[in-house]
Amino acid sequence: MSMNEHERLQLLLLARESIRMRLLDAHELRPTRQEFPDDKFWQDQGVFVTLTERGELRGCIGMIMPVSPLVEAVASNALSAAFSDPRFEPVEEAELGDLCIEISLLSVPAELVFSSLVDLESKLVATRPGVILQRGINQATFLPQVWEQLHNVHGFLEALCHKAGLPAASLSQPGLSVFTYEVEAFSEDCP
Repeated sequence: MSMNEHERLQLLLLARESIRMRLLDAHELRPTRQEFPDDKFWQDQGVFVTLTERGELRGCIGMIMPVSPLVEAVASNALSAAFSDPRFEPVEEAELGDLCIEISLLSVPAELVFSSLVDLESKLVATRPGVILQRGINQATFLPQVWEQLHNVHGFLEALCHKAGLPAASLSQPGLSVFTYEVEAFSEDCP
């Protein structure tokens, strides 16, 4: 799903206003058809909302699979990124002006077939997609933007194993499923 600049701005403002309303202890923001008349805003969409503060990660929460309408997913994931990311304390009102919001719209993940770790690494390094690792009940994902911090494909996969609670040796063992997805990412203009 491709968004034009105006639609991207609407979604970024929705995310920011959702956080602001919670900080003011006001009612929870509920997007309406009047505010978002285009049907594309009401299609189920996988979405992540990432918050940074002065260039540092401040929260990132999302839904990989398209299980709720886009505007509802943006509003709820903005709140979760700000107030429920277990890695961080909840955002406080004084931080709101320093937060930078990025929204990632995800394609539906597709299973990646590979024959070995070398094959997997070569397929991933070619396109640098979003990646989901899954083994049993353990699962984790990195958005494609993480490639900017973890340039080395082997380091990327090891960090993803760690995030999933799996030993790095899992990469070479049977039973590992890998899914990939693309994103349309856009953010506020931040310093």
